[in-house]
Parts: sequence; structure tokens; C-alpha cells
Amino acid sequence: MTPPIYPALNGTVESFAALAYDSPVVVRGWGLVAGLPDTGSGEMPPEIRSLLLDRLLKNGVGFLTQGTGQYDPQRILSSRQVAAVFVEGAIPPLATRGTTFDLYLTALPNTQTTSLENGLLWPANLRVHISAALQTNPIAKGRGPVFCNPFNPTGAALHKANAIVRHGRVLGGGVVMRSAPVILELYHPSYRIAALVERIINQRYGSYPAAATAENDLVIKIRVPRRFRRNPRYFVDLLMHLYLQQNAPGFTRRQAGVLILALGDPNAPRREIAMALQQLGRTIIPVLRRYYGARQRAVRYYCLQAGTLLGDEDAVQRIISIATDKASPFQLAAIHALERCKDRINATLAFTRLLASPEPAMRLLAYRALRKIHSRTILSQTIAGKFSLDVLPCDSPALLYVTTTGRQRLALIGRIPSLLPGSLYVSPHDAITVNYPFAAAPRAGEAKSRAGKMPVQLYYRDPLTNHAVEITCEPSLPNIITALGSAPNPFSPGYNPRRQYIALSYQRLAIMLYQMVQTNQIQASFRLQKMIPNQLAQVTTLNRPRPSRGLLGRSYVSTTEPAAVSPYNTSLPGEIPDKTRP
Repeated sequence: MTPPIYPALNGTVESFAALAYDSPVVVRGWGLVAGLPDTGSGEMPPEIRSLLLDRLLKNGVGFLTQGTGQYDPQRILSSRQVAAVFVEGAIPPLATRGTTFDLYLTALPNTQTTSLENGLLWPANLRVHISAALQTNPIAKGRGPVFCNPFNPTGAALHKANAIVRHGRVLGGGVVMRSAPVILELYHPSYRIAALVERIINQRYGSYPAAATAENDLVIKIRVPRRFRRNPRYFVDLLMHLYLQQNAPGFTRRQAGVLILALGDPNAPRREIAMALQQLGRTIIPVLRRYYGARQRAVRYYCLQAGTLLGDEDAVQRIISIATDKASPFQLAAIHALERCKDRINATLAFTRLLASPEPAMRLLAYRALRKIHSRTILSQTIAGKFSLDVLPCDSPALLYVTTTGRQRLALIGRIPSLLPGSLYVSPHDAITVNYPFAAAPRAGEAKSRAGKMPVQLYYRDPLTNHAVEITCEPSLPNIITALGSAPNPFSPGYNPRRQYIALSYQRLAIMLYQMVQTNQIQASFRLQKMIPNQLAQVTTLNRPRPSRGLLGRSYVSTTEPAAVSPYNTSLPGEIPDKTRP
């Protein structure tokens, strides 16, 4: 059955076909969290112990030939420094190989695991089905440091110390091993329509190699071009708004007038109409320019958006004024349009102007936009392969931003702060101490400028081994973060095995920064990324009309068995982006 479609969009690919695999894929598995300071448990069901033991042996643990003969896999699994966990996550729709996603960990029930904080998830295979009767091939893998959000839901305070923490996340810890197929299925079988859809897509997005291949009278296979690999959803949205009559003489200009007239309808799907305008091509830019000053704000904005994405310099300059106008209802949409336009220089200038805003939310918006366009104004480095540190210097109050989903990332936006002399921070359980004593007084006959300057002293006591480390660094905040998080690379040419390092976890670093900001030892404001509610239980096929036969709504993993339900929890924690149509 063909779904209802807005009249101005009749004739687009969307009116003849739908995306077959349009649902997130939930993957599950069992894993082992290690590095716990006696807060884990060696208790686990025999079948899970056998599975984890087999995985350790396959990874070469306990073999003299692998250099791990001193480790006994059985003793590892029986230790209180490890905990068996149930791992689950949701692969986003249209995910390509290498796409990352968050993992959600739950300690096994009826075990004495008290906390997963600051642990490390060892490599785990993730499958669609993990029942005893059916073990499908893994389609993703997961590993990484465990993040147990230490802040309350409002992000305003820390939870109590020594709390029972049996749930955690591995931010961006899941990696897709197999790309999901992108397949369009016609609502009604037709060789003519399938061939026409294939031709119009290849004409726009290239035929060598083919962007679209009609497999039969029902199925069209899509290849995502390289430039859209980071955002395949956007590519699919674009091709769904191509008109099949686009090659007819005079069609594009005539249809542009129809779409612009439809933008004046308050009930029209304006976002989709703007995409259809964009897909008509650069020949309609003269038509769009007539409406850049239209009275109706919606008509004016969406014509500017289409012109910006088509590369019209006049539209870019006008939409920049909207993106920097906090009073405009289209400010957020204009920022997203600039993120996708090809004029990266003007986009960067516009986002840089937003960094001067007194509102932290607006500065964060500008930072995210600059990161999406890979702007060189952001000085980014990866600390010990665990988390990223982004420094965005500008003339505005310092802002510390900590992410809680996706890749572990600390951002420092604004004037770079330094630790104030006399600052002292001691973490819970005395694991980390940061001390910045006052500078030494100048000696007799010594100028004040040459007086002794004290470095910041960093002390760390490993809760697992009680091994203590002491290092020093400069008081600038990026230097402190780098010194606390860094670890030497044993494969680097200048590797020194005697060099001391701390390699502080992302979670401990976030707590430290929060408390030092709260006590005014760091002159900055602190912002925590809003936690997205767990929604794995809501992963279902999108509720919209579908073809009566064929592929829609299936998982891209071929199987005849129903999906296995988690035997350990019914809430299925996770986060799935809302993909409902606007």
C-alpha cells in the first residue's frame, strides 16, 4: 500500500519506494570488566564462565608461546577484580563498517559485584541472537573503559561515594564489523519504475561505480558515495527527494515554483519540500533568489536554505545573519544548514561569532558546529587513546564541557584558565591529589620576576595495586589534563619503560574538574552533556506505511529465529535516535 504523500512531492522516489532496513539493530553479548579494586565478583553461571574462558583462551591468555604463561584464565575469572557483565547496544540504521555506538553494561544478577566504576571492558563479541539454541555470527565488537555517570540526573551534584553501581556505559565502545545494506523496495513491483529510479539516482550521484542497481522489479540496491559515508542517513534523505521526471524539458523551473508555493502552507512538510528544492539542482537558483526577501519568514528561510546548499553565495551571506540572530526561530536550522554547505570559510566565521555569546548553550552549539565541519580552530588531541581533549581558544569566559555519549571527549572553550595558587584537590578514597602551592618568596637580591615558581604536583595511588606515582606539570588546565591522562606508548621509538605516568580514567577526571570548578580553584563554568534516556526497549520497526511484501522492517542479519530477549533485564537500557518523519 502506497502511503499518503504531500501533493507537491508526488513523483519523487519517496512516492514509489521506501527504505527496507530502517530500524536500529540491537546486539547483545557477555563480557568481562577488569581492573576493579575488589568490587567485582567471580560468580557467574557455568555456561557464561565456559564462554568467557573459551574467549580468554582464544585470545592467547595462559600460553607460554604467547608470552602469557604466567596468567591462569581460571584464576582471572574467579578474582574479585573482574566482573561478568551483560553487554548490549543498538547499531544505528544504515550504519557502515567502523561506525561506533554506546554499550550498556549490567552486572549479572545474584552476584556480589558492587561497582563497575573505572573498570575496563575486555573485548566482547556482539550478536543479534545469543540464546543457547542459536548463536549468530558477531556483527559488532565492544571494548573500552567503563563510564558510570557520577552525576545526578540534573548534572548539578555528585552521587554519594561507595554507592552500589551495577550499571555502566562504554561510550562509543561498540564498533560495527559489517555494513548494513541500503536497499529501496518499491511499493508495487515494476521493472520500468525500478529502472527509472536506478537511472535518476546514478545520473545525480555517479554510475561508476553505480550508486544504484536495480536487482529486480522490486528491489534497488544503493551504494553510499564516499563523501556521505559519515552520514548515510542524510544521503538517503536526499535521494528519496529526487523527481523521476527531472529530465523533462522545463520541469525543474516549473516544479520549483510549485514547491515554493507549497512552502506557504503552514501544514506542509517544509523540511522535505526544501530537500526537494535542493535536489532540483543549481538551475533553479535564479528562481530561489526572487524569494530571498519574501514576506513570509518560512518561505524566505527555506529558499535561503536550498540556495545555501546549492552553493549560492548570496544565500550563504543571508543565512549567516539568521544563524547569528538569537531572536530568529530558524537560528538552529540555519546553523545545521551551514554545517552542510560547501563554503567552510564563511561557515567557520559565522560559528566563531557565536563563540562570543554570553550564553554557554550558544557557545556549545558553535563548538559542536565547528567540530562537525572539522574546523582547524579546534586544537584536538587524543589522550592515551582513551578520550579526546578539544581546546577552542576565544575571547569569552572559560567553559568546560564533558560528553556522556559517543566518544569520550573533554572540551575547553574560551580563555584558557590556569589553576589558582594554593589549590588543593583530594579525590574520594585518596586516589588522586592535585596540589599547587604558593610560589616561593624571592631570595635576597633576586628580582620578583625571577622568584621561584612552583609547579603543580600530581599524586596518584592506584586503588588496585596501591602503587603511588608523583609527577609535576605547568598550572595551565590543558597541561594538567594531559599530564593526568597520558600514558607512554610502548611501540613508540622513544619509549622509556621507567617513565612515570598516571593514565587517569575519564570518569575520575570529570569528577575532579567538576569539584575544582565548584570550589573556585578553576575559574570556569562546567557543563555536562545531557544524558539521553534509555530506550532500547522501544526499538521497533518505524510505525509508518510499508510495502505489502518484501524486506521492510527486517534485521540485516539473516535468520529465521525470533530475537532473543535479554535474560537479565527487561528494561534493555540504551539510546536510539528518534527517526520518525517530521
